[in-house]
This record gives sequence, C-alpha cells and structure tokens, in this order.
Amino acid sequence: MALFESFTANLEQQEWRYAKVILAVSGGSDSMCMAQLFANAKHYFTKSPYGLAGFDFVIAHCNFQLRGADSEQDAALVKEWATVNGVPYYQNTFDTAGIVAEEGNVQLVARRLRYEWFEALRKELKFDYIATAHHQQDSVETLLMNFFKGTGIEGLHGILPEKGRVIRPLLTFNKTELTAYATLENISWREDVSNQKTDYLRNKVRLELLPAIEHIFPNAVNSIYQNSLRFGEIEQLYKQSIQGYRKKLVAQRGKDLYIPLRKLVHCQPLATIVYELLKPFGLGPGQLPDALQLIDSDSGRYINFDKYRLLKDRNFFIITPIEAGYSENILIEDRITHIEREQFTLKSKRVDEMPKPAQITTSEAYIDAKALSFPLLLRPWRMGDYLYPIGMGMKKKKVKKLLIDLKIPQHEKEQVWVLESNKKIVWVCGIRSDERFKVGPATKDILHLHFQKNNT
Repeated sequence: MALFESFTANLEQQEWRYAKVILAVSGGSDSMCMAQLFANAKHYFTKSPYGLAGFDFVIAHCNFQLRGADSEQDAALVKEWATVNGVPYYQNTFDTAGIVAEEGNVQLVARRLRYEWFEALRKELKFDYIATAHHQQDSVETLLMNFFKGTGIEGLHGILPEKGRVIRPLLTFNKTELTAYATLENISWREDVSNQKTDYLRNKVRLELLPAIEHIFPNAVNSIYQNSLRFGEIEQLYKQSIQGYRKKLVAQRGKDLYIPLRKLVHCQPLATIVYELLKPFGLGPGQLPDALQLIDSDSGRYINFDKYRLLKDRNFFIITPIEAGYSENILIEDRITHIEREQFTLKSKRVDEMPKPAQITTSEAYIDAKALSFPLLLRPWRMGDYLYPIGMGMKKKKVKKLLIDLKIPQHEKEQVWVLESNKKIVWVCGIRSDERFKVGPATKDILHLHFQKNNT
C-alpha cells in the first residue's frame, strides 16, 4: 500500500488530483497498473472530506494492427478492464503498416499517430491531461540514450513528469514496485513480445546496457534517476545564465541580430556561450569549432546554418536570415511607376524640378531621363560592376570598392541592387547614382526614383 499512498500524494503535490485525465493504456503491465491506480484513487478520493472535486479519467487505447491477433487481444483486454470498472473507453485503430510504407520508421509513425489522436480526444472531451505510464527505468533509458548521443545538458533530465498536456504519474516508481503492485491487485496484463527484441535502440539499452550497469552498480537505476532530478535543477540555472548572456550580448537591428565580439571574447566558458547563443538559429555541435574560428577570421567570412548565416563583420557577429530570390532581373519600361518585390519597393515618377541637395535622401535619385535608354534593367550587383559616382569628377569606381568604402556589411552587400541603362549603371540603388545621368541646368525631363528595402 506504500506505493498507492505515494501515488495519491503525488497527485496532490502535482495538482493532478483535481484534473480530468485521459489514460494512455496499451495493455502492458505498466499502463494497466496505472489504470488500476487511478481507479483506486477515484474510490479513495470519493471517501475524502473534499469528495472528487473534478477528478475523473477515461481510457484511450491505440490499436496499431502491427502484431496480428496479439493487437486485437490487447485491445480486448483493455476494453474489458474499462467495462468491469465502469470507465469510459475510447479506441482508435490505425493502418500503421500503410503509413509506414510511405513515411518509414515505424516507431516515429506510431508515436505521431498516438499523440495526435490523444490530443484530439483531449480537446474533444475538454479534459486537462494525457497520462502515460513511463516509470523510472524509462527515464533512465532516455537519459542514457541522450548522453551517448551527445544532446547536452537538456537531455540529462530524462523524462519530465509534466510536459505540455502530457503527465507521467508513475515516474517516481521503479519497475519492480509496479510489478509488485500489479501482483497484489491481481491486475491482468499482456506482454508485448516485440519488447524482447533488440531491433530498436531503446530495447538494446533496456535489455543489454542497463543489466550490465546494474551488475556492477546494483542500485544504478535509482541513482541515475535521482541524478536526473538534480540535472533538471542544474538545467534551470544554466538556462537562466544563458538568458542573461543573451540579453547582454544580442541586439536586434531590423531583421538581423548583432553580437559584439569584443564583449563576447571576455565571456567564459566561451565555447558553451557561443553554442547556446547560436543554437536557436541552427548551429549544431559539429559547427561549433567553425563558429569559434570565425571570431578571429577576416571580416566578410561566414558560415551557413539551415535558414540563417553567421557573418563576421569587423567587430561583430551578425546573424541574418538567408534570403532567396536575389537572382532575378527586372525590366523597367518607360511608364512603369511602381515595382514591388519581397525584398524592396521601387517607385518612379516624372518631376519638373529637383529639391535642394540637402533635402535628397540616400534612398532617392534624380536622373536625367533623356540620358536613359529604355527598357532599364534592375538586377543584383555582381563582381566587375563599376560606375562613375556622382561628385567624383568622372572617376571610375567598382561597386565592390564603393561598398567596402561605405562599410556596408557583407550580408547587406548581397542585397544591393543596381539600375542599368544600356549596360551602364545609373544607380546603385539607395547608395550612389552615376555622374553620367545626373540632372544638369539644361535638363527638362527629370525622373525621380525612390528605393525602399522591405522587412528591415
């Protein structure tokens, strides 16, 4: 009875005692034991001074049809238990083999189907939680697999007692305790013979690795589980510390994030801090050495993640989204007045006169329309492009050198567009126009251009 008392105390402590819960019951010893514990708890709470106070549960069973008659017998056992105990029973039968044929990996498919249905049922019934029958050994197995796969500190807390709408009310108990309770309560269950096969990683850990560890350290499961609880608390402190570094070091500028390298290099432990700052953007453990080398590299060097780029730009790391769609060429007819793309908006109009130079912004250009040959070509700049920047007395300058002199960051260089007329650059859009197309005293036809970057 000590296990039942601990179980009800845990329901009270976790505030699950007042919840409506869907029990995921497979027919195995652990889930059948969980069902019986909930049934006994409901009877126990009925006698308490506070009554049930909302406590309720139902049974949900998944029939994956992967083991022939055994699958049907599992479902029959669970349904019979629910009927005898007066508990509502829900079942979903899946064509798992057909789905696996399309998607592969049977374990991942079964897990997805199971939890998608449980959540849909929870919403339909307006229940609070889904309960699974994971226990100490399950959590230790998860911890060991994460440890050897190298998932870092986040993997060392094992299975959490509550995550989202899923709870694990048996997590504090070991397999031996649950088996003893099942025997005491005369609980029927069915063994899944596939659990004895070593085809899957978890089964190998359960059947080969853990027994070897326990042969040397007889109390290993409990010790590792207790350590996992401490690792979970350490993880909370760890995340608080990383969040502090994130607030201190990472600054948002438009859609880009800037990290000052002069501050970063004084942070210790440097490798861990760099990894945690960049991990949300796709940095994997294998790329960490490259990120650390980037600190001392030349300006303009970068490494790509999945959807982001990490760029070294002078004294900063810049994290910027990897943009697509900068390879297109756009023809502009004489009467086109508005061009809009995901990256920018270009507007043009004819005007009678120019404003004073002090009133012209860098996003604007005033062009002698008579000097243009239509259609114009709007395109991304490329190596070898050059112009005669206005105000430099017809001195030729490469666009690359212009961008360097203006200290345009590397990721912004990739987003620079040029306007071309008869293979001559009229305007490096939003940056500098060409002397050959400037408005002079005799200009009668003036074209006003306005280039605005979007999503910045």
